[in-house]
Amino acid sequence: MKSLKILLVRPHPRLPTSKWLQSMICLEPYAQELIAAAVEEPHDVQICDLAVTKKPVKAFKKRLLEYAPDFIGFGGFSSQFCVNKDLAQIARKLLPDAVTCLGGIHSSSIPADCKYPDLFDLIVRGDGVSAMKEIIKALETEQSLPESDWIIPTASPRFDALAQKPPPAIHSDGITMKPRRDLVNASDYFCICYGEAGQKVKTLFPEIACVRTSVGCPNRCSFCVVHFLANGKYLQREVESVVDEIASLEQDYIYFVDDETFINTKRMQRIAELLIERGVKKKYISWARSDTICKHPELFALWKKAGLEFVYIGFESLKDENLAAYNKNATPSQNRKAREILRGLELNIHAALMIDPDFEEEDFLTVQKAIKEMAPAEFAFTVLSPPPGTPSFEEARDTFICADPCYYYDCIHTILPTKLPLKRFYKYFAILYALGAAQIPARVNKVKMPLRDHIRFVMAGMKFGWQLMTMYRRYDRQYW
Repeated sequence: MKSLKILLVRPHPRLPTSKWLQSMICLEPYAQELIAAAVEEPHDVQICDLAVTKKPVKAFKKRLLEYAPDFIGFGGFSSQFCVNKDLAQIARKLLPDAVTCLGGIHSSSIPADCKYPDLFDLIVRGDGVSAMKEIIKALETEQSLPESDWIIPTASPRFDALAQKPPPAIHSDGITMKPRRDLVNASDYFCICYGEAGQKVKTLFPEIACVRTSVGCPNRCSFCVVHFLANGKYLQREVESVVDEIASLEQDYIYFVDDETFINTKRMQRIAELLIERGVKKKYISWARSDTICKHPELFALWKKAGLEFVYIGFESLKDENLAAYNKNATPSQNRKAREILRGLELNIHAALMIDPDFEEEDFLTVQKAIKEMAPAEFAFTVLSPPPGTPSFEEARDTFICADPCYYYDCIHTILPTKLPLKRFYKYFAILYALGAAQIPARVNKVKMPLRDHIRFVMAGMKFGWQLMTMYRRYDRQYW
């Protein structure tokens, strides 16, 4: 049996806005850590996280030459597809005999876009853990690469037919495997955490670990790709497994990377109860829906006791017509009530609001009013865009205002035409972020933080504001 050396690569961001976001929150390469766990002896595996490297291309070349892997797996979002192509080209030049593979969201959602036999030997759709096991079986015995709905060799005559199929059903391997955190440097990963009112925090950017308790989502929000990628499925880990993993972590802060953490409220209640019973002292960050919060305020009170500190909510809008258009299945009154419930529990809020390309000045003013109403909160504003690979993306293909809509798909760049000229659209968009930055919990609640962190936050905010104000320049002049 042939012994293999396997390199799993997380690409670096290229868009300035993505670089800014990573300066505020940088989570561990959880997908690569899970896939690495599928590699067993006598095979060897390494993770190359270019997202935390100052000179990523140079670092990548060095790792290739020093490690000389037999298999190189790339992954990432649609906006990183062009970066992965560049990296694969480097790998082909330096290690022409290595097998190269592309996985992640882009290959899963829009595989037809990934047919580059000169760069990638195969693509993986869906769960990379199960795929890694199958690929290793073939490579270690020097057999031909496996071929299925979720593992597609790019040179296969069946590639086009297989690429037309919907994403394969998700597999439990993707959540039950224990991640290989030993392959990365834990100190590289952090997230903004605002602490509690009137208190002093050691840092605004504490080290953080990721935990996934489930994958998939039963909801069908029109702007979200999760239910499309999960093929409508929703899988959950055993409660005891989740608690054991959390208890084993050294980091004080835990970020739940579930697509929607609190879907199964009874299960989440049991997790919180076990954490409290076992005396696990951590701080938690999680996503939740406003309707779930309204229906189960006692659950969030329990999680507050367990250590929940920060709740991310996709409010999207405070207008009925917008929420209906987004198929959000929530109401403005639920958004407001959820805000009051969390405020009463003294939980910090990340409020996500959606900006439609059709917005005019009065619509932006409405969002400004929402900021004042929902504050204090950390605000994030995203531009409504159809997710790559989905039916809505294909329907809008003839209207895109950029040559490569996948590259610009970061939820901040618009890929659809705006009713306002782009220069004015992004002027108003930048104002929203400026107003939101003035309402962050740490500032409003007078949380004391190190001066260096305050300077870091302010300087990053100013840089990001300038990026937004000048974003129109990245598009053809006809749209300015």
